[in-house]
Amino acid sequence: MAGVVETSAVALVDEVLARAVSYGASDVHLDPTESGLSMRFRKDGVLGAPEVLPLRRADHVVGRLKALADLLAYRTDLPQEGRIAAGRAGVGVEVRVSTFPTLLGERVALRFDTPDGAPRPLCELGIGDDIATDLRTAIEQPEGVVLLTGPSGSGKTTTLYSCLRHLATAMPHRSLFSLEDPVERRVDGVTQTEVRPVVGLTFARALRSLLRQDPDVLLVGEIRDLETARIALEAGLTGHLVLATIHAGTAPQVFSRLLEMKVEPFVLTTAVRGVLSQRLLRRRDGDAYAGRVAVAEWLSVDGALREAILRRADGPQLTTAAVGSGYRSLKERARDLVATGETTPEEVQRVLGDD
Repeated sequence: MAGVVETSAVALVDEVLARAVSYGASDVHLDPTESGLSMRFRKDGVLGAPEVLPLRRADHVVGRLKALADLLAYRTDLPQEGRIAAGRAGVGVEVRVSTFPTLLGERVALRFDTPDGAPRPLCELGIGDDIATDLRTAIEQPEGVVLLTGPSGSGKTTTLYSCLRHLATAMPHRSLFSLEDPVERRVDGVTQTEVRPVVGLTFARALRSLLRQDPDVLLVGEIRDLETARIALEAGLTGHLVLATIHAGTAPQVFSRLLEMKVEPFVLTTAVRGVLSQRLLRRRDGDAYAGRVAVAEWLSVDGALREAILRRADGPQLTTAAVGSGYRSLKERARDLVATGETTPEEVQRVLGDD
């Protein structure tokens, strides 16, 4: 960055934030090194080449970001999380700030909200008309569990918020609650709460208490353990609709993970309405990439898959059973996008790996 040596920390941070928004970055990484503060912008899921901010400015830049996010400047030994409100420091979107102590100083990760802010309608998610229809049908049921999976940056949070928006507008007679870590976006008509494990407010504890608040719909930010899984699934069996995320590679692997957690098979086959797994691929624009396109898979619990779950089949057997029930994998759907020219084989391999 030209002229950074003589630039104040306030002006420098303002410039970094403005550049990120102008560039369309989803994240900015600031890593302390022996020579300075390495800065990298992430756009369309890919980190760019590093730039180095001067060493003598590093602490001041981190301090300024912490001040904007209302974090404790004097605590450099513990991770902290906060937000820079939209409009502050000249930025028109909300920015989430996360700090983490390292050997050479504090690392900072910035995540930028999308400019439009509002959750998209389900029909505009780009996950495929058939999947959008299946998802809409599942979340409009009075009870059951709908699970979403995918790594960080796969778009699953966007999908969850779109589901909440749909329910809040199309079915306003239902009471909607969410437990998140953190709350990434406000949704009108939804009572949203952040879990705080540091003070004992875990997903499991918060979910157990929330069930006494007369909810119709519950969003659980992540199922991380058996206790949370059991409470969420039991809620789906007792008159509540539950939306939740869980980490797994594919939709069939979600059932593998839950079975490995010792969830009873009959609970899975009875409670789970369906599983959505998704990723984001860079969209082809001539000889370059511009923006991203979603690729998703949907798996309902029926037929051969139901029988495989009940007999506690392993991962490969569950996938085979899912195919027998009409399941089309992420890679198969991604090949459709390559065939229509929306993305490239190289991008599919980068995101989904080798066959």
